[in-house]
Amino acid sequence: MRNRAGDSNARPARTNLGRLLPAVFIALFAGCDSSDPVQPAPPVDPSLSGQIHRLVEVHGIPGAAGVAVTHESIVDIRAAGVRCAGSDSAVAAGDLFHIGSIGKSMTATMIASLVEGGALSWSAGPADFIPGLADSIHPLYRDITLLDLLRHRAGVPADEDIGAVPIFAGTLAEQRLQASRWVLKLPPAATPGTFRYSNAGYVIAAAVAESATGTGWRALMDSLLFEPLAMEVHYGWPREHDDDQPCGHEPAGASYRPVDPSVEPASIKFLEPAGFISMSVSDLAEFVELHLAARLGRPSILTQASFDTLHAPVGGYACGLGVARTYDGTLFWHNGSNDYFYAVMYFLPAGDAGVAVAVNAGGAAAGTRTHRAAETVLKAIIE
Repeated sequence: MRNRAGDSNARPARTNLGRLLPAVFIALFAGCDSSDPVQPAPPVDPSLSGQIHRLVEVHGIPGAAGVAVTHESIVDIRAAGVRCAGSDSAVAAGDLFHIGSIGKSMTATMIASLVEGGALSWSAGPADFIPGLADSIHPLYRDITLLDLLRHRAGVPADEDIGAVPIFAGTLAEQRLQASRWVLKLPPAATPGTFRYSNAGYVIAAAVAESATGTGWRALMDSLLFEPLAMEVHYGWPREHDDDQPCGHEPAGASYRPVDPSVEPASIKFLEPAGFISMSVSDLAEFVELHLAARLGRPSILTQASFDTLHAPVGGYACGLGVARTYDGTLFWHNGSNDYFYAVMYFLPAGDAGVAVAVNAGGAAAGTRTHRAAETVLKAIIE
């Protein structure tokens, strides 16, 4: 979804939260070569340290951090580069990075907790909880469920399907209600039941959770997910909370240019359930460990049945997670970007291994290189 400011001719603001990338990035696990023009020629150091330093020293990304885990602990954590191009403030392993759409699986995990507690059900539809929606929802949306929304199979529009939307007023929760009603009265962008990656779908899912509980999304995330896992997170960009944190960067020729958080209009913050979270890679590791452990039959904070639902793919996508069948086993993964940071996470239960890498730069090249670094590390761990 995109917002417009002012009149109907205003240009929509970018709200890229990191579209799910095609399975070309799984090439390392399929045992095939890639024709990616930015792929470095071998040999390279496949260790986490080697890959994090390569992102900075070879590819010119200002700063990077990465972590490798098993289901129960961090086995390696590294950082390299600078927080902001042109400065000498070094990135630390505990620094915050914007993780974009990786946050979708976190929203889905929170909703699973509400399902367990009886506040929601996987088969519930938006009109069951959002006030006033039953009278205005488009007929083709009447049978969509919470699971459809979390699996991007509700037919809800992608960003590119919507030109400009009104500016919504009130609290963030109130804005999500208005946005949900606005989207769901329009015809679906795809036939419900088919895959259509949609940030709006996660806004609607969050609005359902907020309506069912009377509690805002942030408070739900804190109480049901982040606090139980002792994760320290921040909503928004790292520098919105502390100036001594990484800048976001955009490509500028062969280098990267720092970008101020103000580039992102306040009018799109209601989209945060789709991916407006910043955290360190060590805190992201806690989330990866949670899901990796569940796939190994060691669930915590949720039941095994809830994790099984979250991880069950339909056509290669589960609840906020991509799922790929590889020669090394089933690989769970997701990427995230707000155009100025990029992050990826992977976990491979068969190898009891997970990797997350985050950089303070956006753009296609940074994304490709971040994926490649994480996959290289994961492949080296399991071999």
